[in-house]
Amino acid sequence: MKKLLVILGAGSSVGLRLPSVATIDALMQGWAAAWPQPNLGQEDYYAAVERGMRAYIASSTASNQHRSVNFETILGDLAALANWVTPAPHGTTLQGLTGKANLGLQFPAGRYGAAVAVNDQLTMLLVQLAKHMRGQSQAIDAASQPAADYAALLDGLRRRFDVGIYNLNYDTAALTAWPGAFTGFDANGGFSPRDVHGRQDWGFIYHLHGSVHHSLSNVFGYPIVWKDDLSAGFDDGEPHRSTGRVSDGKEMPKTTLVAGGFKLDQLLVEPFHSFQASLIRHAHEADAVLIGGYGFGDTHVNRALSSRLERGTGQDRPPAMILGYAGRGTDSIHFRRDDWVWNMTQTLLTDGHFFSEAGYGPSPADPCELAQRRAFDLADVHKTAIWYGGFEQAAARVDDIAAWLDGSSNDVLRASRP
Repeated sequence: MKKLLVILGAGSSVGLRLPSVATIDALMQGWAAAWPQPNLGQEDYYAAVERGMRAYIASSTASNQHRSVNFETILGDLAALANWVTPAPHGTTLQGLTGKANLGLQFPAGRYGAAVAVNDQLTMLLVQLAKHMRGQSQAIDAASQPAADYAALLDGLRRRFDVGIYNLNYDTAALTAWPGAFTGFDANGGFSPRDVHGRQDWGFIYHLHGSVHHSLSNVFGYPIVWKDDLSAGFDDGEPHRSTGRVSDGKEMPKTTLVAGGFKLDQLLVEPFHSFQASLIRHAHEADAVLIGGYGFGDTHVNRALSSRLERGTGQDRPPAMILGYAGRGTDSIHFRRDDWVWNMTQTLLTDGHFFSEAGYGPSPADPCELAQRRAFDLADVHKTAIWYGGFEQAAARVDDIAAWLDGSSNDVLRASRP
């Protein structure tokens, strides 16, 4: 069987009532606001970073900035702040060249007071995120129609392909739909890197950025283990725990999730290190690519995809299908200049001007109308198609999607009949 590489982002699970990025943005703001203890010299560093980031971006006169402000980007700058305020010999050595900036923030006293405070808030936010996603995963109704459609979509793909999934989400939506998939962990919950790297078969779901099933195994943090029972006790990290040293002297909190900036540094911990390595291998082995609900915001994932696509021309280039959602007012991809279009076209080595409705001429297509008619936007020259009707709703056309990914003509992507 041909091999299908699947990349799942946050949009693939919102139909199962898992939180969107916008929802997590709001949750983060609430968690961050409740954390400071002013009597200890703390303040809300997350909010300060967000204000600074928005002001910085707003100061630009560039017509297309291609930079988002969300919980991921804010956590990234929060991690950078923690390393900036860490005293010598660790932390950011550029302080020695620029002089310690007047950050205008309140920090606890002591040589390491600032670094500890910022890292504590960062750790708390990551722990809260893990706990929240675990609770949301436990609430998934496997008998609901969206869950049934999700499972039908994966089943339809698996009938035609040997499927491998890289899940960028922390939740259990994919595992609920495909409970027998290999996760990289053994029956005792230990990670098995030799099995991951030596595995010839696909049939896996790898959680590249962490899972609600992950738990730190001891008071020192690592290794990460897998727990099937989500009601069991989990250790997602805790403030005041020692941080882990990564590249160039930087330090990062020890938690079960990969989120925010410096993701390549965070991926140095197992199982993420092995999963990132195997992603690159699987990208080059793949005969086709399916991308569901992904915002193309992770450079390490994007580069794995673009590296494969740029080495494939004509028949050697694997077809790529995006399963996304377009609501009322979503403009044609011809005219959009937002982050998603920019990052998507850079990753898949295409351009919005090449897209038109499958089976019709080169005229720009309205995404909302395509979604209503269950049709596809298609860049034929680059073998790239987009479905705007929602992730699990694509189950209605899974046979056509699988056929096109398997090499069938573009005719299978014409609008479906009522």
